[in-house]
Amino acid sequence: MCGRYTLACANEDALLDGLPYDAFSETRIQFRPRYNIGPGQRSPVLFLAEGDPVLADMEWGVPREGGGTLINARSEGASRSSRFSDAFRRGRCLVPADGFYEWRTEGTIKQPYLFRPTEGGLLLMAGLLEEGRFVVLTTKADDTVSEIHDRMPVQLTREGARDWLAEGKLGKGGALRRSQVSTRVNRGDHDDPDCVAPPAQASFRFD
Repeated sequence: MCGRYTLACANEDALLDGLPYDAFSETRIQFRPRYNIGPGQRSPVLFLAEGDPVLADMEWGVPREGGGTLINARSEGASRSSRFSDAFRRGRCLVPADGFYEWRTEGTIKQPYLFRPTEGGLLLMAGLLEEGRFVVLTTKADDTVSEIHDRMPVQLTREGARDWLAEGKLGKGGALRRSQVSTRVNRGDHDDPDCVAPPAQASFRFD
């Protein structure tokens, strides 16, 4: 799954430069670097409106039948799903990020790991848009992620991102690198550069 991610570009221009279009018919975002984006929060999403790319802030998570919120959809069956088939046809989107988190319990610690593109830059995650809200599509984890979790976001290359938006074709993204980060990110109200810092090392005092 994907339950938290980062979009820590230095500024809005850096974000726009990393997206697979040179011009946008409309942008409706209030950009600031983000280090711990979670469900229920608003974040930039790219979609096509009558063939033209639009970038707008949308809320992460769609209502679940019977209550609750869905934040992910399995890519393998989304196009046939009664819940997401319409969004797959009409609401395909990109969710720009530069990393995503997964957790593994290590002893008594719920240790977060941050996965980022090996060569840096943006991570273009495939998503589905529905009435101003979005979900992130997931797929089987690759070798880098599978030691921590069995699912991961569907990531796309710049060319693959265009194919996804225009034709609904899902491809594969580039290689990822993994790093341990501070448990500060475990709290959803923490959103600062310390979230992506290496974990604090235990200190010992010898008398």
